[in-house]
Amino acid sequence: APPAEAPSQDARQAILAQMHRVLETDLTDRQRQALVAELRGMPQGEIAAQMGLTRNALYKLTHDARQNLKRGLEAAGISGDEVREAFDL
Repeated sequence: APPAEAPSQDARQAILAQMHRVLETDLTDRQRQALVAELRGMPQGEIAAQMGLTRNALYKLTHDARQNLKRGLEAAGISGDEVREAFDL
């Protein structure tokens, strides 16, 4: 069997560009702040402390942010499978 096709850099860049657009336009400032911190690997306890939130409130905030991000990507025609494939997840 031929080797599986490696994800293209163009596909990754297109998905990242759309993610950036959704982060900037479809999320609230607080959702964006929390989600970006989480994506950068900051511990949730630290994010919650910096934002003046309980861990439960932060969980809800980031949950809603991820749902908005997913909806924004899907509205642009990008499925979860495409994201996983492009980034070898």
